[in-house]
Amino acid sequence: MRAALATWDPLQLPASGSPERWPWLQCLRRSRDVDLEPWLQAVEGGRLVPATDLLGALAERLDGPAAARLLAWWLAQPAADPALLAVIGRHRHPRCRTLLRQALEGAGAGAGRSELLLPLLGHQRDPADFALLRQRALAPLPLLQRRAALEGLAVGLAAWPAAPLRQSLRHLIGDLDSALAATAVDLLARLPEGRTDLAGLDRGRLAPELAQRVERRLAGAGPVTAAG
Repeated sequence: MRAALATWDPLQLPASGSPERWPWLQCLRRSRDVDLEPWLQAVEGGRLVPATDLLGALAERLDGPAAARLLAWWLAQPAADPALLAVIGRHRHPRCRTLLRQALEGAGAGAGRSELLLPLLGHQRDPADFALLRQRALAPLPLLQRRAALEGLAVGLAAWPAAPLRQSLRHLIGDLDSALAATAVDLLARLPEGRTDLAGLDRGRLAPELAQRVERRLAGAGPVTAAG
C-alpha cells in the first residue's frame, strides 16, 4: 500500500467509519514520497473534505504556503470544522497573516469565528497586528472575543511594542472580568519591565485573589529593577 500512495487519487481515501481508513491514514502518515499537491487541489475543488484525521496524517508535510491554501479554503466554508485550525494554524506565513487580517476586519469572522482567528493572528507575530489585538482586548466586546484577543497577544508576546503592551496589560489588570485580569498579571510578569509595573500596583485595591496572584508572580520573577 505504501508504494502506491504516491500515485493514489485522494478520492480513494476510505470514508470515515470504514475499517480500512485508519491503516490507510497510518500508511499515508509514514510515507515520505506523497505529493501534497493533488490533496490540496482536491480540497480546493470541493472534492475532498479535510477531516481532522486526514490533516493529522498530512501535518508533517504542510508548510506555510500549503497551510495558507487550507486556511483560505476554511475561511470560505461557513460550516468548516474549527478543529482543523489546530493543524492549519501551526504555520506562520505572510499569506496566512493576510487572510486572517482580512477575515477579522471583514464580515466573515462573525458567529464566533473571531474567537478562533484572533489567537492565530497573534501566532503570526507581525508587529503591525498589535493595534488590532489590543483594540479587541480592551474594547467593550463579548468576553470570549476579548479573551481570544488577549490570547493572541500572549502567543506573540515578544513581537509587540513593549511600552504599549505594558500599558495595555496594566489596564486589563483593572478589568471587571477576573479571567482577563489574571491573564494580564501573568503576561506582565513575563516582561522584564513588567515586573516593575506589578510591584507598583496597589494590591489593596485589587480583588484578594488577584492581589495574591500578583504576589506569587513577583515572588517567582526574581529581583525587580527600578523603572528606567
